[in-house]
Amino acid sequence: METLWQIAQKINTERCFLSFNEPMALHTTFRIGGPADLYLRPRTIPALAEVMTVLADEKVPWVLLGGGANVLVGDRGIRGAVIDTGLLASMRLVREIHEASAGQGLYLLEAECGVSVGTLCEEALIHSLSGLEAFYGMPGSVGGAVYMNARCYEEDISAHLASLTAISPQGTMVRLEPASLSWEYKRSPFQAQGTHAGWTVAAAAFRLQSEDARAIAFRMREKMADRLRKHHFDFPSAGSVFKNNRAFGKPTGKLLDELGLRGFRIGDAMVSPWHANIFINAGKARACDMRQLIEFAQNEALAKLGLSLELEILFLGEF
Repeated sequence: METLWQIAQKINTERCFLSFNEPMALHTTFRIGGPADLYLRPRTIPALAEVMTVLADEKVPWVLLGGGANVLVGDRGIRGAVIDTGLLASMRLVREIHEASAGQGLYLLEAECGVSVGTLCEEALIHSLSGLEAFYGMPGSVGGAVYMNARCYEEDISAHLASLTAISPQGTMVRLEPASLSWEYKRSPFQAQGTHAGWTVAAAAFRLQSEDARAIAFRMREKMADRLRKHHFDFPSAGSVFKNNRAFGKPTGKLLDELGLRGFRIGDAMVSPWHANIFINAGKARACDMRQLIEFAQNEALAKLGLSLELEILFLGEF
């Protein structure tokens, strides 16, 4: 195989920023992670498809990075390439939908995959459109939220999807109808199994309803205030570490709290003193310490409660 440097010469740098040995700690909400061999930031959706095609043709392994939430990158970094979607941040109000059953106007707000969830919610507010308030303050990008089927305050992001633009592993762009796909609790059709596993979410259109902007803003403030009360933004974190499981009878944070893990730490990796399902970087935490802390919590839950906690965050790279 050609060297990574030779392969990089095939990428149009006018359409895609690139660098070598880029520290992932600069691009994750944990502020943890070693270098990526090749770091790419496409400037357009077609450029994203082109980059994916080049890497596939050259058999270079790659991972996609959105807002950098919900991931823990190993201290030794990522071999191959990281594609960062941060420059893919356009939004547009597509069209009004007229439905006889709708009491008010319905609209489609389309966003590229790199738009932050917070910015998406604020754009909806600007247009006096409701439906996304529960997600305000959630870290990460639109692409990541769709990929994970993000859930906040008992609402799934998939419930608000009208259409998706996705890119196949071969670099082909396809329009998909979310209603025809299989969605589960914090699982999307783009994850490990299924027909569309390995596909990349390039853009999403959300079906939103016209409402008084003051009512929308009030609900957004409520959600942000709740996150602030739980100190979600005081230290770098990746969001919730484990999924909730209704069969357990309690939220995972409550279970970990009852195990006495709130405030427990290994090095600078620490279980939040305010919310036991949020693990924080209390200083200069290493990925190995954070992973050890996560695995310790899993082992405690299994040994003392007989419960297997399922990870929500993803481990990326070499530890």
